[in-house]
Amino acid sequence: MRGKGLVTGCVFCLVFAMTAFANEGGVSDSQDPGVVGVDLSVRKMRPEDDGPGVERWMQDEKGWFYQEPGKGYVVSDWKEVDGKWYHFDGDGYMETGLIQVDGAYYFLEEDGSMIREESREIEGKTYHFDSSGAGIVEWPYKQPLLIPSDWEKSDFHKSVDTMADGILAGIIHEGMGQREKAVAIYNWVKGNLRYSGFSPVGDWVGGAYDGMRKRHGDCYTYFATSAELLNRAGMETIEVIRSTDNNHYWNLVKVDGSWYHFDPCPRRLGGDFCLLTDDEISKSGSHTFDHSLYPPTP
Repeated sequence: MRGKGLVTGCVFCLVFAMTAFANEGGVSDSQDPGVVGVDLSVRKMRPEDDGPGVERWMQDEKGWFYQEPGKGYVVSDWKEVDGKWYHFDGDGYMETGLIQVDGAYYFLEEDGSMIREESREIEGKTYHFDSSGAGIVEWPYKQPLLIPSDWEKSDFHKSVDTMADGILAGIIHEGMGQREKAVAIYNWVKGNLRYSGFSPVGDWVGGAYDGMRKRHGDCYTYFATSAELLNRAGMETIEVIRSTDNNHYWNLVKVDGSWYHFDPCPRRLGGDFCLLTDDEISKSGSHTFDHSLYPPTP
């Protein structure tokens, strides 16, 4: 009787241990045997799980991502899948809605696919998307300065960007907000350029080169140099032209979501014109402009 009880006890222990292993240490129905430790209750496949190393859609509790064999997941890039284009953010997750990549707008449907050759009303604005998917916003004012994507820029434009980045590295510091950056740029342009002569208008990249390299020029040089530095620092700008004689140029700059006037060009009567509202700059008497052409300031 004692021996029989011992055998029965051992069998019970063995069954219990096997059950515990199956539930805790073994591969359950909810796990992907090809990806160790991945719980498919929160990570699913689209369209189906074809096994490890297969190009495929995957999903976790944060969203969809895309696996490429031997490369990992698509991060901060476009990916064409079954004839449709998708964009993935810096964490590798598929994006949706309105996004901006290299200065251009794109709209991604709820399934992540990019739209082409159509218009959409988004947050009160109309966007027109061309055959490449890139879109422009229909807006009643003068358009912000168009900054080409890096692959579209000429070698000369890239060299101007390099000059601007070198200047910014000396005046922009970590932790600065947009307003602080704009003020630092204003002070640099006003303190390092000298007003002289007349500059050709229309080529703002060339004007920025003259300002940063030669350190002198007229109001167009001041405008162009400011525009280059502000845009490289991540702030949109719009060229403003004086309406009385079309002979003076300055910037509207978008700082913390609002537009402000920005003109470091020296004036005979002096004064600072850094981040001024419409009312403030109008009091100068030297900055007359057609208000209907430009977005209003606060």
